[in-house]
Amino acid sequence: MRLLFNVKNRENVEIKLIKNKRLIDKTNLTVGQDFDTVLIRALDKILHKNIIEKLSLKSVQISGEMTVGALSSMILKTTAEALTI
Repeated sequence: MRLLFNVKNRENVEIKLIKNKRLIDKTNLTVGQDFDTVLIRALDKILHKNIIEKLSLKSVQISGEMTVGALSSMILKTTAEALTI
């Protein structure tokens, strides 16, 4: 199972849960104030809805163009690193 954060633009991030190249679930987030809280809640909702444990995630990836130094990109990178540990 893979988790993909797809940065569409500076304001939108799409989260996809993929198993064997098949889309299982996805959600769209708007980047703004309290993005960290919105991101954690969306991840929790996707993983809980599909009965996925953190250990069953094979990889966590970020795609798209992120602004270097932007708080949202740092939050995404940190979250991806935390999920791969």
